[in-house]
Amino acid sequence: MTTITQPRAKRRSERYEREVARTAYTYILPAALIMAVINFFPLIYQFWMSFTDFSNLNLRTTNIFGQILGSFIPALKDKYNSPNLVDISNYASVLLNSLSKILSGFDFWRILTFNLTWTFSQVLFHVVLGVLIAMLLNANGLWLKKIYRALFIIPWAMPSLVSAMVWKNMFDEQSGSVNLVLNALGISKGLRWLQQIDPPFASIPPFVRLPEGSNPWLALLVFLILLIAPLFIRKVRQRLWLIIPWAILLQILFALPVWGPNAVTGSLGELFPLSFYAVSIANIWLGWPFMMTVATGALQGISKDLYEAAAIDGANGWQTFWRITVPLIRPAMVPAIMIGIMQTFNQFNVIYFITGGGPLHQTEILVTQAYRFVNETSINVGGTGSVRPYAVAAAFSYIVFAVLAVITLITNKISRATEAYSD
Repeated sequence: MTTITQPRAKRRSERYEREVARTAYTYILPAALIMAVINFFPLIYQFWMSFTDFSNLNLRTTNIFGQILGSFIPALKDKYNSPNLVDISNYASVLLNSLSKILSGFDFWRILTFNLTWTFSQVLFHVVLGVLIAMLLNANGLWLKKIYRALFIIPWAMPSLVSAMVWKNMFDEQSGSVNLVLNALGISKGLRWLQQIDPPFASIPPFVRLPEGSNPWLALLVFLILLIAPLFIRKVRQRLWLIIPWAILLQILFALPVWGPNAVTGSLGELFPLSFYAVSIANIWLGWPFMMTVATGALQGISKDLYEAAAIDGANGWQTFWRITVPLIRPAMVPAIMIGIMQTFNQFNVIYFITGGGPLHQTEILVTQAYRFVNETSINVGGTGSVRPYAVAAAFSYIVFAVLAVITLITNKISRATEAYSD
């Protein structure tokens, strides 16, 4: 009797599981179809576009699927106004800086290096200020905590477009409040925050020195990649002071004047005109309240008994911070830092609406350059005239996606964001 009942119970359990799965898929299907139409198809369409010479001349078509097929089937090309396939030439023109011949100020490796240094320098300020202010607001005996928290959250709650326009007016050379205050204090007169071309601190290391004709920004990017490479080693992460001699060694190797007087030189300081410091101030003001909010929630979840026990054991404030506060807020802060990196990397509003990527494209980041490719850039094609390079913009956007994916994987590896807290 038992041997007959067990297979029936097993079949009944499997039937129930199939029904549950069928119900789940029924609920998921509408959302999956909408996602496929709204998100996945445009991504596939843009990926196809990046391997063609697609421009504004190809916008009109009677059938999008037919247009895609027309790139592969010559008989359908004219019928559906299909572009020509160009293999990987769009990607090559971006990565090899071939576009610099037709686009003033374009240097992919310079923009990428600037974008990375902008991202991580900003997130560092966001996290440090956010955690510091959260700890101050969490101190015992502080009056009006709720009012402070409500006031401090305003920058984050305001639309970034509105904030960017306010800061742009504040940095105006003639009537901006920043210059008016500096002039009143006698510190400086009429700083050209958004127009000054020469970097105010050009001697900021690291420095690179290369043969004439080389790209110093690519070398500088390689330097930065090699600098963080040891962080993938667990023993190095446990002894961060090892990064200092490693950085000195790299600097010696990259800056040795072995290429003669005609060598091409570059430094990290040359990436940063005065307008960089203007947008940095604005973006720091915008970004730290988010980190403060996350850190405040994490700090309030730490038991006071742990700090009392540490005080009894004779731990000072610094030891308490690193041994109790940091480990216990890490589960909340690491995801927030990952979000902050992605948001800052693609911080379009602050850059575009304060500096416009200027002066001379010196504060351009990848996402603002992608926007310019689509909306503000035209190239001359022989026999056709001036066209919008939508195919180049598509390739550029996929390169940006690849860069952000690599950054996410690297930061995830170093921060162990997806590992269990017990690990």
